[in-house]
Amino acid sequence: MKKISAKEATRLARNYPLSVRWSDEDQVFVGSITGLVGECCHGNTPEEVIPQLKDIAEDLVTYLTGKAQTLPEPPIHSSDPDPAAIRKAMGFSQTQFAQLIGVSVRTLHKWEQHTSSPSGAAKTLLKIAATHPQSVREALRSA
Repeated sequence: MKKISAKEATRLARNYPLSVRWSDEDQVFVGSITGLVGECCHGNTPEEVIPQLKDIAEDLVTYLTGKAQTLPEPPIHSSDPDPAAIRKAMGFSQTQFAQLIGVSVRTLHKWEQHTSSPSGAAKTLLKIAATHPQSVREALRSA
């Protein structure tokens, strides 16, 4: 049995994208870990779900490596964040999210329709929002 450190489990777990979606059926946000496990936790806000997902990913990586099992191949990461998925996970309308991140609704719409792509600071902000939605929400609301 191979034991890995918590730091190593965290590093390996980061290879698997976290996904949060709204479930109309259950009236909660539901989380899954792409390439590792399907829907596995829920919460009233995306901010409740993200920490659960991170813990589950680390626990699964620790368990699988401890059992000398090969980890599933992580999905290929796109270099561009998905603005629509991030916006929906944070619970915002297009208008609200565009105002929050400082772009026009038209620009956000183009990003979501894949007719243009965010670049520079906008891309970085979206990547941060995808992994730390509560921090982004707090930082931008107080600005």
